[in-house]
This record gives sequence, structure tokens and C-alpha cells, in this order.
Amino acid sequence: MKIFKKAIWLLAVTGILSGHACSSDNGEEPTKENPKSEVPTELTGNWMDSWSWFMQYNFDPLLYDPDAKVWFRGSYDAWSMDPRPGFGLQIDQSGNFIWTVAVSTNTGGCQVYTAEYLKGTVEITANKITFHPKVRRKKYHSVCNPGNNFDRDEDKDSFSLTFKITDGESYNGHEVKVLTLINPDGSEVAYSQTK
Repeated sequence: MKIFKKAIWLLAVTGILSGHACSSDNGEEPTKENPKSEVPTELTGNWMDSWSWFMQYNFDPLLYDPDAKVWFRGSYDAWSMDPRPGFGLQIDQSGNFIWTVAVSTNTGGCQVYTAEYLKGTVEITANKITFHPKVRRKKYHSVCNPGNNFDRDEDKDSFSLTFKITDGESYNGHEVKVLTLINPDGSEVAYSQTK
């Protein structure tokens, strides 16, 4: 049941990101500087997805290296990286962000995974975050259907999500805060951080 809940949660994250993307294989990055704003301290840092948070994995900003164009630091997949990375959203006070997502299923020995990497700037207004991706890369890999595999740039259009920050349940003696991102259709995804 836990694996099923994890898969549903990860599909929700991928859905939020995919809802704002269309395929684009030209590989060109915008030449103009993306807008950004100063970020309130309560919103900065590494926000981890529930599985990464529970397993105490650390955020890896180079799940995909946009300069070298290499996924997983050269490993086969994200789960064979050493150390194993956590996935989530990193936002700094200057308005830069990196967002990493990885989803994997394994049915009948057929591993299928999707990984997505976004990097750019954010603008914060009241309870809304506008993401301006400068890099947006997505990889799909299927052991049993390799003809469907791809590794491509995605549409870099800006998108906005409503957010809220709430207190979470204490974990291992640490107070926790939760960042919930809300898609225009009402779907939500939550990330955690130690206070």
C-alpha cells in the first residue's frame, strides 16, 4: 500500500509539471535573463518530497548536469547514484530554483522511469510562485519498450502555482514545515523541510 501511495504522489508531481510542458527538441535556451525576485527566508532552502524526506536523502542539484548534458552523474539511473539523491525543490534567496522529480515503477521485471529537471528563476507575489525555467529536461526510460525512450528538452514557458507553508509533524525530534504547491486544477503536492 505504501508503494501505491508513493506512486500516486509522484504521479501528481509529474502531472503538475507536465501540465505546464509541451515537447520541444530544439535544445535552444533563452538568451534573455529570466525575471526573478527576492525570496522570503521562510521559502528558501531544500524542500524534499515525502519519500526523500522520510529516507533522509539529500537534495542533489546535479540530478541532471545541464552543462555536461549528463543525467544522474553518469549512473544508470537516479536509484543507482552514490550517494542516492533526494528529489524536491531548491530555492535560494536571490530567486534561483532547481526542481527535480523522478518516478519509477517495476512490474514483472520491466523497470520504467521518468525523470525531470528544471532550473531557472522564481518571482514571488503574495501566495503565488511564478517559475521561469531556463533549463527543462525530461528523460523517459523503459527496459521492456526501449523504442519509447526519450531524453529531450521540454517547453520552457513560465508557470505559476499558489503555495502555502504550514507546520508539519515533528520528525526525529526536529520541527518540520511543509510547502504545499497548488496547481490551477486544485491538485496539490507537498514538500518538507526542517525548521
